[in-house]
Amino acid sequence: MAGTIGHLLILTALVACALAGLAFLQANRSAGSPTEWQRIGRGAWMVMLLAVTAAFGLLIYLNVTHQFQYAYVHQHTSRGLPLKYLVSASWAGQEGSFLLWIVLNALVGAALIRWADRDYEAPVMTVVAFCQVFLISMIAGLRIGAVSIGSSPFLTLAEKFPDAPMLQAGLVPSDGQGLNDLLQNYWMAIHPPTLFVGFASMIVPFAFAVAALWKRRYTEWVRPALPWTLFAVMALGVGIAMGGYWAYETLSFGGYWAWDPVENSSLVPWLIGVAAVHTMIIQKKSGISQKASLFLSILAYMLVIYSTFLTRSGILGDISVHSFVDLGLYNQLLLWILAMGVVGFGLLAYRYRELPRPRQEPALLSREFMIFCGAMLLCAVGAVVLLGTSTPIIGRLFRDNPSTVPLAFYNKWTLPLSILFVFLAGLGQLFWWHKMSVENVNRVLLKPVVLSVVSTVAVLVFTPFVERTAVEAPAPGGAMTQAGLTGSLGTFWASYGTGLLLLLLVFVAFFALYGNGLVLWRIARGNPRLAGGAFAHVGLAVMVLGIVASSGFSRGLGVDPNGMGRKNFVVEHGQTVAVDGYRFTYRGTETNAEGRPAYVLDVVDPQGRRFTVRPVVYKSNKEQWIQHPDVRLGAWQDLFVAVSPSLMFETQQAPNTLTLSRGETARLDDGRLTLRFVDFDLNAGRAYLNDTTAIAVGATLEITEADGRIHTLTPVYLVARDGAVRLVPARLDDGRLEVAFTGMDVSTEAITLAVEGATVAPEDWLVVQAYEKPFINLVWMGILLLTFGFGLSAYRRAQDHRARRRETA
Repeated sequence: MAGTIGHLLILTALVACALAGLAFLQANRSAGSPTEWQRIGRGAWMVMLLAVTAAFGLLIYLNVTHQFQYAYVHQHTSRGLPLKYLVSASWAGQEGSFLLWIVLNALVGAALIRWADRDYEAPVMTVVAFCQVFLISMIAGLRIGAVSIGSSPFLTLAEKFPDAPMLQAGLVPSDGQGLNDLLQNYWMAIHPPTLFVGFASMIVPFAFAVAALWKRRYTEWVRPALPWTLFAVMALGVGIAMGGYWAYETLSFGGYWAWDPVENSSLVPWLIGVAAVHTMIIQKKSGISQKASLFLSILAYMLVIYSTFLTRSGILGDISVHSFVDLGLYNQLLLWILAMGVVGFGLLAYRYRELPRPRQEPALLSREFMIFCGAMLLCAVGAVVLLGTSTPIIGRLFRDNPSTVPLAFYNKWTLPLSILFVFLAGLGQLFWWHKMSVENVNRVLLKPVVLSVVSTVAVLVFTPFVERTAVEAPAPGGAMTQAGLTGSLGTFWASYGTGLLLLLLVFVAFFALYGNGLVLWRIARGNPRLAGGAFAHVGLAVMVLGIVASSGFSRGLGVDPNGMGRKNFVVEHGQTVAVDGYRFTYRGTETNAEGRPAYVLDVVDPQGRRFTVRPVVYKSNKEQWIQHPDVRLGAWQDLFVAVSPSLMFETQQAPNTLTLSRGETARLDDGRLTLRFVDFDLNAGRAYLNDTTAIAVGATLEITEADGRIHTLTPVYLVARDGAVRLVPARLDDGRLEVAFTGMDVSTEAITLAVEGATVAPEDWLVVQAYEKPFINLVWMGILLLTFGFGLSAYRRAQDHRARRRETA
């Protein structure tokens, strides 16, 4: 019954949304006060809002009450999940996340109806409704002949799996498959909704841009659209940052960004959205950049749709852990992209010749030119990331199983572009608040340049910048080696090129920090409402400095046995290991609040401070090892610790056997006995040497009891001349313990023993990956400042626009 209600709610929403779009389309024919068609459009939109909200509430109810007869509930929840994860599961799957996006889209539309200018409401809402129809169709669950439209979250197991006879007979599972273990985190409750707020809000600048082209209002559309664009960029940026911090806390790769295709697919619309904000500001202030503002506003939302295609079409299913499985929506998603492209870029191309042109191009030292160049550099960074992210799609033209580009591709191309962009981020605000000319440019730039030089030199002198950024150059030689100056420069650049670029990035980040800091100080003393841009640019500079410091100065502890850049070390239970100035003691395991094993490590850092970290590792119900690191947060430096316990390294060793090298010990009977391999004993085997025996080796073992008594046993390992193995075990005097010498590894001089009469404790050791993350708090501080700047700017632009509307009313 509940599923039927859910289906009806979604179909009601689809019909109501289509009616709202048609009504708003008809309302475009008349201007002035709201028409009857406009009132119908508003009413239909509210019906749609109520229907999708009720459907979403119903899905949450089904999850919380364990209605496992429904496929979505069975696939994403289980009885053992806490309430917060049962609710979060409502957007963990494809259909649920689409439904969340639809609800947020509906709320954005309602906000537009409430606050948008009346002369823009009808055209803008027509575009929004058109997009919303496509979104709702993704979960419509309709089948017309052989054509399926969408995948409903309210399908029963019998409906979703018609070929399963047990399900057709009415069998209802007693439990579900549960939420993916990587998603069982408090960030799951806030990161996806925030990200979808950003996705939903990005529809507004798109709709305003299309409405401007449609109604031939090429200039004035920017004023009402700019506050919405700033809010959309802020929300999407916060969502991306939450994902980065979630990865830092939860995933064991040791960072907050891995250039994962799905991560990139949300980053690119943000970059283009920020570029659109800057061109819109230029247009609002100076009346130029209309073409760029329209193009970027359309492109930003197109990239939101494209990211949806990448993550939900199944094309990245084997490449990204974030990707959804394919639900047969490939063609629908592709149709959505094409439809939005025709509406947006098609209309832009059709109206292109009508778009106003500036009377004269901005001067080289003008604020408009600097901001426009910065916007274009952002677009260039977005293009690089988009190209790398799209390689699986491009690669399918040439091979069946394309791979992603290596991380080095992104680093190589984004680093020089970022240097130029951050430098312009410093110039932009200086030029915006100062009338620049050749005569006074030196005076304006002198102070931030001097401070930046001093700060950069301090980084070189007081930090290990050079040794951390220098790389070993390839050895010269071979037929292709170039002699002379060219070869020397090539060798030098191979060793220090990346370091020099990073140093230049540090310099321009300091320049952006000091330049915008001076502007912020000047504005704050006058009108603090105008400080949003300066705050955002200061936040950008601080974030870049944090990224360089936390990545470039990051230090792994231990050794790199495979030469893969991942240092680690091994610590046994009860053992203390000294490594790179730290002391780690493995105390054992304990059960955390969620019932999972936490591995307890006591740590003493180089300054003598003591603390404990508890990284978590366990095997999920899907037989996958899940690793959650622990992070020791510090004001200046974090210590990131992830572990791989011995249980993860499965061996073929038989039960109650153990392998020891000289001097190593093992615990028997839960520590009541300790067995130590002292050395090999060739004399013990001589008595067994004869015409049929080729090798006879004994092993001297010490057995220590809990009361301190020590026994010595010498089992013997025999190899006959025909290759047959014979064992001569050794027993304690009372016969309660027997040990057999069953094998040895000549290369490592380790022996294998079989024990009877006592239990052998499993090997208990950890492979520890520990990283120092200096100044990583600058990353999070910069993001907060950046977000505050966007929020302050959005608030101020909205206030100014409302004041202007009251003046013209």
